[in-house]
Amino acid sequence: MVREAMALLVPGPADAPGEPGPGAREADAVRYADRLLGAFTVEPPLVYASGRPDGSFLPLSPAQRTGWRHRVADLRRAYRAGVAVLDHLAGGDFAAAPSSRRHRALCDAEAAAFRDQLFDHAVEGTFGDPVYRGRPAPEGRTLLGLPGRNTPATAPTGRPDPVRPYARKDPDPVAALAEHFTEAARLIASSGGFGG
Repeated sequence: MVREAMALLVPGPADAPGEPGPGAREADAVRYADRLLGAFTVEPPLVYASGRPDGSFLPLSPAQRTGWRHRVADLRRAYRAGVAVLDHLAGGDFAAAPSSRRHRALCDAEAAAFRDQLFDHAVEGTFGDPVYRGRPAPEGRTLLGLPGRNTPATAPTGRPDPVRPYARKDPDPVAALAEHFTEAARLIASSGGFGG
């Protein structure tokens, strides 16, 4: 159900013929949401990627662990409730419903909060680092023009990896960056995305 809803919110060629860029379905954005909702099923939790080629994640400080546990628990509750609402609005089974019924369900005011959350996760899963979907970084440049694996910006330097968990009391800069990324992605999507 989540895969089909994300594909309507961030469509790609399989969902909107003529769409030039990949969408949530092609990027497997549902895997991003699944890994986020299950972030604490492994150690270290799947929250902050280390940036290392092995796709590892950083350990969380005690304060980060507490905060993220609450966030993930809230997200899990929101997903359970949101999936039930969309299934209900689509006549019992959102994924099996005709496309027009799925669109109406997503546009219904009762689904607004969950739709916004799904949109955020669809954008993050589609355009974010593939490691958050359990995938290796692509070779060369990414779709957004950022360096992938084996590009000069990420080539091994022979120096120790300086990446460490954020342990200061002021706001976490990664969290602030993620918030700005989400705002920027919404602006891109509302302006027509790649084709607009």
